[in-house]
Amino acid sequence: MTLKQYLTVMILASIFCWVSWWFVISNVDPFQADAVGFAFFYVSLFFSLLGTLSIFVFIFRKIFIKDDLPMFRHVKRSFRDSLFISIFLTILLYLQEKSFLHWWNAGILAGSFLLYVIFISSSKVNNPNLN
Repeated sequence: MTLKQYLTVMILASIFCWVSWWFVISNVDPFQADAVGFAFFYVSLFFSLLGTLSIFVFIFRKIFIKDDLPMFRHVKRSFRDSLFISIFLTILLYLQEKSFLHWWNAGILAGSFLLYVIFISSSKVNNPNLN
């Protein structure tokens, strides 16, 4: 798959996910919805964020980070970063919906994600075959 094809598919999939999220927002009543309605909301929001952030992080990496790495490495890293950010934002929104979100558990969640990202990047630095 070429870079142009990847970006085209990601843009179209992101648009489709945002449209599906909008349909969930406009058609599901949160006061009468069961777990399926909320699952549709969170899943469609997660994939919408994942696609959109993946595109934006890739463009940011391409413009501002001048590495001699192949483009698929930038795509892989941008997708991984957007995956972490999307999971983090979706969990924060879920905690807010359940009224469990406080500054201390948001900090613990952010710290755990930060430690995981540091672990992933430090373990790949020591092994040149994984970079």
